[in-house]
Amino acid sequence: MNSIAAVGKNYQKFNPGAYLQNNYMPPRADFSSDDFVVPWKLRCLAEAFGTGKIHGHTLIDIGSGPTIYQLLSSSDHFEEIIMTDFLEVNREVLRRWLQAEPNSFDWSPYIKHACTLEGKG
Repeated sequence: MNSIAAVGKNYQKFNPGAYLQNNYMPPRADFSSDDFVVPWKLRCLAEAFGTGKIHGHTLIDIGSGPTIYQLLSSSDHFEEIIMTDFLEVNREVLRRWLQAEPNSFDWSPYIKHACTLEGKG
């Protein structure tokens, strides 16, 4: 097996549930201070999109993973947002969230925080 195929095979072992739990739930997803990584990321994105210099018809997010936080502040600046990912398991996590299926990841704290940063909350 060549190295590219080996990497692809190993990548198929990715567990989006564990990834979301480890990186997007407390303590990392602590919104009590901008010193924590999650609020910092959201603030940086809100500031970048808030300049009005990033806008257009279609935004394509390549390698979205199982997350949406990176696109929250872009929604007012693009008519269409396309999310992509190599892994079916990541696309499935996003599909379940979009369809509001039970046990899908709860992005509402992220959405609320982004809205607050943008003066909409």
